[in-house]
Amino acid sequence: MKNSFFVTASIPCKVVYTEEEHLKGDRFSLVVTLASQELDKDGFVVDFDPVQQVLEKLRDRLEAEPLNQITGEPFSMQSLLSFIHQQLDESIKTPHIIQKVYLERDREGFGLEVV
Repeated sequence: MKNSFFVTASIPCKVVYTEEEHLKGDRFSLVVTLASQELDKDGFVVDFDPVQQVLEKLRDRLEAEPLNQITGEPFSMQSLLSFIHQQLDESIKTPHIIQKVYLERDREGFGLEVV
C-alpha cells in the first residue's frame, strides 16, 4: 500500500477447540495490523478504543466456545486465522484495511497477510 500509515494491536488469547472428541486449547498473542492511507483529524490511524473492544469480544468468544463449533470446520491454523480476519472485517466499520492477522505462541508464529 503506497503512502500508508499502520497501527498494530495485540491481545493475549486462549483458543479452545476439539480434536478427536477431546477439548484442547492453546494460548496465543493475537496481533492485528491495520492500515490507512490517511490519518484522522487527531493524527491517528484509527481510534483504538473500538478496535480494542472488538479484539476483547473476539477473545472472549474464542475462549468460551470451541472454534470447531463456531466455524463448523475442523481446527486448523488457517481456519482460525480466517475466522479472526472475517470477524474483524465485519466488526471494524471504518475505511481501514486489515493488513495482517498474526498469532504468536512462544517462538512460533502463524500469520495471514492480506495482499
